[in-house]
Amino acid sequence: MFEKLARLVLREVLGGIAKPAERLAKRVARAVGLILAGLVISVLGIAFLAVGAVRWLAILMPAWLAWVLVGIILFLVGVTVTAVTYSTGRS
Repeated sequence: MFEKLARLVLREVLGGIAKPAERLAKRVARAVGLILAGLVISVLGIAFLAVGAVRWLAILMPAWLAWVLVGIILFLVGVTVTAVTYSTGRS
């Protein structure tokens, strides 16, 4: 009898926690999916812009120099974004 009562209490307690936990898990999964999709789209956009910039700059200078210039600019943008993100995250 005590065992049945304990099972009933556990089922009620865990049942009340299960629904909100499931909703939270679904929300988190949806948010992670949207963030990953946004990152992929952003990276593809930056890649296309970089290649377009290289092709445009290759008209004005040698292709290797255009690649170096765009690479340096992307590196500096990445360092800047990382520094800003790191500094705002530590406050």
